[in-house]
Amino acid sequence: MHSLLTIAVAIASLFHTALKSSIPAKGSSVASPTAVSLTFTEAVNVKLTTIAITKPDSSVVEALVVPTGPPAATVGGKVTKALAPGKYLVKWKTASDDGHVVRGVIPFTVTAPH
Repeated sequence: MHSLLTIAVAIASLFHTALKSSIPAKGSSVASPTAVSLTFTEAVNVKLTTIAITKPDSSVVEALVVPTGPPAATVGGKVTKALAPGKYLVKWKTASDDGHVVRGVIPFTVTAPH
């Protein structure tokens, strides 16, 4: 019976939205980004999407404005402040069309200009 429950949970998790890719990418080293883009495995509710850039201590550097519109698989926002070299996190939260809330954190590093 335990095996059936494990399989059922695993199958159910396949039907929820997941982050497919991001700009900046997880673990990347980049120049100060001018935008953040998140691409999901299915369309998400843009109105319920939040994106923020934080320091590793969770202090908010910038809360991005996510343009509203119909559900979309790719969402994002412009970064209006130049980020100093250092480590940062993109913290995001959204909801799939069925209302399931998903969230995540994407670490990245801003490098010094050349």
